[in-house]
Amino acid sequence: MKITAKYNNFSYSCPKRKPYVPSFGISFKAPKLLSDIFIRQSNQPAQKVFKLKKLKAGKFGTECKDSTPLKSFDDSVDFEKLKELYKNGFSTNTDGWADCFLKSKANNPLSTSSVYDCSVMYLFNKDTNTHFLYHSSFRSVQKDFDFLIKTFMPEGFTKAEILPGTKRWLERHSLTLPEMVKAIQANNKQAEINIRHYNSKMPEVVGYMGELYEIPNHRIEMGFYDKGQASFRMCDLKAKSLISELDFNSSSIEKLETTRQYYKQGIPDIEIMKIINRELDKNLQKLLEKDISKK
Repeated sequence: MKITAKYNNFSYSCPKRKPYVPSFGISFKAPKLLSDIFIRQSNQPAQKVFKLKKLKAGKFGTECKDSTPLKSFDDSVDFEKLKELYKNGFSTNTDGWADCFLKSKANNPLSTSSVYDCSVMYLFNKDTNTHFLYHSSFRSVQKDFDFLIKTFMPEGFTKAEILPGTKRWLERHSLTLPEMVKAIQANNKQAEINIRHYNSKMPEVVGYMGELYEIPNHRIEMGFYDKGQASFRMCDLKAKSLISELDFNSSSIEKLETTRQYYKQGIPDIEIMKIINRELDKNLQKLLEKDISKK
């Protein structure tokens, strides 16, 4: 199967994993104790340390003792700026397929929707004004998150926000969140970490200037297999599929450069193109070294 990314009239496809269809006959046991440590920034030299605990099913989504509800994006941003932000922002696919990601300057909103048994990891770097939003499968473990952080946020991050999906999947979220947090802390022990939860039924989740918000879901009927919504320009990319596609298309220098131009025409954001160019440059260097060794 393939994913298709569209921007204006441009469309391209690349391999993707088959979307996960949950089996209702499988049950998962939540850990008895979630002992992973979160570190928040403070004005004091010593960091405040607390534990992720009392994970529970809230009114709309999975919550924990220290989580706070998502604020309304529209109500939190100056009205005069909203039109520009809706024009400049990006959205993932609306089907809730995991492994989808977005990256841009932090003043360009990033959104995803249909977060059911999945979770969202959002990273922000205040020094570079960049941010990264990842819609994660519940199957993801620490090494997966570590790969994503190193690959798509090589500049590092100063703040992280995490969000589990709907309350129905409490047990699965209890597996994902500790793994996500361990990876975040392994890459930056001093980063501020905040935990959020839904404040309405199946909202569109938005990352903007270092914080997660929500846009209410405007569909009248919302069933398990309903499509979500994309309030911004859609840029449907899968993290691991993208890297695999770049590697596959780097069998020769000519094919590699054709691939570079192909993505350059269709990717609407410079921050994502930086990642693509970096990966292609690494592959190009390998090809050049291979040619030299043959001589």
